[in-house]
Amino acid sequence: MLSVPDYDIILLDLDGTLTDPTEEMISSAHYALKQFGIKERDPERMQLFTTVPLLHCFEDHFGLTREQADQAFIHYWYYAGTFGVSKNKPYDGVPEMLKTLHDQGKTLCIATARQTKNVEQILKALNLDHYFTIILGASEDESRRTKKMVIFDLLCDLPDHTDKNVIMVGDRVVDLIGARDNAIDSMAVTYGAEPVEDLMKLNPTYVANNVSEMAAILIGDEKPADLQPSNS
Repeated sequence: MLSVPDYDIILLDLDGTLTDPTEEMISSAHYALKQFGIKERDPERMQLFTTVPLLHCFEDHFGLTREQADQAFIHYWYYAGTFGVSKNKPYDGVPEMLKTLHDQGKTLCIATARQTKNVEQILKALNLDHYFTIILGASEDESRRTKKMVIFDLLCDLPDHTDKNVIMVGDRVVDLIGARDNAIDSMAVTYGAEPVEDLMKLNPTYVANNVSEMAAILIGDEKPADLQPSNS
């Protein structure tokens, strides 16, 4: 049986990894579109907001100009931060996994493309914030906006880390690229928004198809054969 490294520091994406943001994203998009007189009733079109980058979705799929899309972006995040916080729900098993990892003495951190303040609001509303040593997202001035930048800045705040004792877990290609570019291991979770084939192209260190598999690897439970590293 392949031995899985005992990671002391675990960086976790939020949306699509720990939480399901679908209801939050769609309700926030409805609010933003409403400010421009758009009342979209087709649920399939609204699902685009869960897969297409926000500004592109407003422009390419709902006909807003770039200036209007910028304003819609502001409306979207206003609603998300004010009313949408309670609509972002943890996947089944996530709170239990975080508690176990925390009790094991792991250093848990959030690395996300959301703005830090909004992430803190969500985690506090879910009563999960106390599990995390560092919560870091995009900066409000946009000086830190890519996942690579977020991971780099987060690691700078963890002086005791090494390339071997830290892992990045996420459901997006950008999570895996950020891990690779910062020379740390990665885990791709396949139940988020990104197509599985796109994740596999980045050759993640591990692959988890559900929360139970993710927990088994991170907690160090006995691993079934299908949880071996994807590049073995």
